[in-house]
Amino acid sequence: MVRTMLVAAAVMAVASLSAATDKPQIYRNEEFGITLPVPEGVLLCPNPDGEHDHGPVMVLDRSEAKGCNDAEGGRIVEVFASFNAVQATKTLRKLLQSECTDTAKGGCRLAPPDLRISGMRSAAGRVNRSGRWIDIFVVTQAGKPDPAFDASVPSVNYVLWLHTRPERLEEDLRTFRAVLATIRLSPVDPPRR
Repeated sequence: MVRTMLVAAAVMAVASLSAATDKPQIYRNEEFGITLPVPEGVLLCPNPDGEHDHGPVMVLDRSEAKGCNDAEGGRIVEVFASFNAVQATKTLRKLLQSECTDTAKGGCRLAPPDLRISGMRSAAGRVNRSGRWIDIFVVTQAGKPDPAFDASVPSVNYVLWLHTRPERLEEDLRTFRAVLATIRLSPVDPPRR
């Protein structure tokens, strides 16, 4: 019994040691075609039980794990994907405006320069929120159009969101830019209606 417990403890120690030296963690979502190497130093939040996985939420300060349950209460980067099926988000401009007004409750301002998803047409905006929070959104669309909706519009909307404070903006923008540079989006065909 004692030997079994010692062996189990040794296996767990080796597993945690090898996990610390393994390659970076990779988030994958086959439904929306998202592949993202998780930046070093951030916490990838688990998808809540019973909720549909629309993309990763990453807490920028690992000591603030509670941010996994309260995205707007902590510094985070979130990737959110959804099928493009409403007129309000039909174009990149409309999608960006929707994020600024609906998510951040403000009008889009100019985002910091050169925020785009590598290799994709993107739009970016910034909202200075109350409580000294800053939201930065980068949006894109991809995927085979759904003729049941609009044969000229990509089937999937992607929103990459940085939620931070002014004193951490430059530091958090480095992580956000790393996400923008390394994320790969290759959605599958739209769902059949």
